[in-house]
Amino acid sequence: MTNKLVKFANTKAGMVTAAGVIVVGLAYLAERKATEVARETGQAINPINDDNIFNRGVNAVGAKLTGNENFQLGSWIAKKIHG
Repeated sequence: MTNKLVKFANTKAGMVTAAGVIVVGLAYLAERKATEVARETGQAINPINDDNIFNRGVNAVGAKLTGNENFQLGSWIAKKIHG
């Protein structure tokens, strides 16, 4: 069995088959990685997610400007409106 496989691998058809298997494997891995990145990106910009990139950025800038490490824009606005 192994001898037949080696003989087949040494033919043009064997090389094409091996290249095809490699391409399919790489495409599968690329698709999995793309799905993972899309999922992470989706959560980073999800407006319902309290830990989204915009919320973190605004709160980080507010923390630097006010000196309050726990600054949250929503709380700041509420305090300004309601005293």
